Amino acid sequence: MYIRYLHVYYLAEPGIALQTQHMNEAWTRDQLLVVFNLYCKIPFSKTKANNPLVIEIANQIGRSAASVAMKLGNFGSFDPALHAKGVKGLSGASRADRALWDEFNQDWAKLSIESELAGSRFRGSSLTMPPERDVAGPHTDGYSVKFEDIHSGPSETVREVKVRLHQRFFREAVLASYGSSCCVCSNPVPQLLTAAHIVPWADREDLRANPRNGLCLCSLHHDAFDSGLWAIEDTYQIQLSSALMAYLPNKVLEVSFVEFSRAQIRMPDKFWPEREFLAFHRSNLFRE
Repeated sequence: MYIRYLHVYYLAEPGIALQTQHMNEAWTRDQLLVVFNLYCKIPFSKTKANNPLVIEIANQIGRSAASVAMKLGNFGSFDPALHAKGVKGLSGASRADRALWDEFNQDWAKLSIESELAGSRFRGSSLTMPPERDVAGPHTDGYSVKFEDIHSGPSETVREVKVRLHQRFFREAVLASYGSSCCVCSNPVPQLLTAAHIVPWADREDLRANPRNGLCLCSLHHDAFDSGLWAIEDTYQIQLSSALMAYLPNKVLEVSFVEFSRAQIRMPDKFWPEREFLAFHRSNLFRE
């Protein structure tokens, strides 16, 4: 069955209930937060009305899949990384869309948590990810704490929930931006992929959830990056340290590192790594 929405025809999947809200009905803040959270966590190429995840989110927040896809396109119109690749997004963004984009970019720590919590405020929502689907870190029971505890629980509980919400948002946003493969060697194995912080977690609390402070790396390249054995130049080229080169000749190192020396990392779909953060890593961690 085809549904006409905003003069465009969409194929309705069997069993999918499409919402029929009017075009001029105002979006709530929670709806915008949930959709922006989704924007961060899927490749821009998948921000389509027929994406099952877009349909699921639309049903949860009481919007049509077409309207959610349009809102995702509106957010994309602000993204400089997409502009650099010749992708413009949509042109009908509202002031509220722009305001939320700016709010996120000014305070990723606060807004990442708020957007993670927003989904749980919809009646009957399944937007809160169950523990068995989480791969954000070693704490597999990280979401057994009730989300209300972040406002009313003991300070230690609040801190723990915030940390885990940051971890979840950051990992999913970073991996989605890099197409779920290592930006050095293109390793695609989920169990071997990590979301690495450029400026370490302990050094800047305000950057913990900022996807522009992230790299998708396999475990080997992540450990080596954190140890200062390689760095990224402002040109996004890979620079190997003398501490690493001292172990040559070695077949493993030649295949895993020397092969990529002076090559450019594979750039993400969105949220390009900030040169300021890369410079911090080179100045404070890199072992020249």
